[in-house]
Amino acid sequence: MEGLKVDGRMKVKTLKENFKKTFGYTLRVYNTQNHFVDEELLLADVRQDDSVKTGEFSIDPEWTIDEFEKNFKDAFAIKVQVATQDDSALAENNLKVVSGKSLKVDGRMKVKTLKEDFKNTYGFCLRVYNTQNHFVDDELLLANVRQDAEAAKSGETAIDPTWTIDEFEKNFMSNYGIKVQVYTPDDSKLADNNIKLFWGNN
Repeated sequence: MEGLKVDGRMKVKTLKENFKKTFGYTLRVYNTQNHFVDEELLLADVRQDDSVKTGEFSIDPEWTIDEFEKNFKDAFAIKVQVATQDDSALAENNLKVVSGKSLKVDGRMKVKTLKEDFKNTYGFCLRVYNTQNHFVDDELLLANVRQDAEAAKSGETAIDPTWTIDEFEKNFMSNYGIKVQVYTPDDSKLADNNIKLFWGNN
């Protein structure tokens, strides 16, 4: 997954929108009084130390949230904090920045694309089965794999990274009528049903 480019000419609003779109998390940006800044301001106008003159900066999705917050402060002299998707609480510092990202899925997607996107987003391998419990052809569209035509006619849905693996597998069957199983990143064994999807990248 590519990093997110940031520079001082970017508005706070744009940074926050791009951060959420790229990583799934809400970004809080503060001024010197520890209050939220005006979102129409440029990052260059929010700096808390005028001696810092960073040009373009790239957010590495492999950083932990703690590393990102410290690196951003070093680069721009701006305090930021990463919050959950719904902005109800701060995210855990030891999680990777990429771990908050939702994955969009729809029936027009090929099985191959789903598996690649799932691995790139969450780190886990995904196995997709037909009605005989065999692996399906990776070139098929999800809409053509459904095991129960009446189960659902889902259009686009979003995979929530905070779901446990068990919740994801059940929700996928409910939404698409397709059996899937999540395997460890090396595809050697089934992943633990109780862990959350985002832990595959941590």
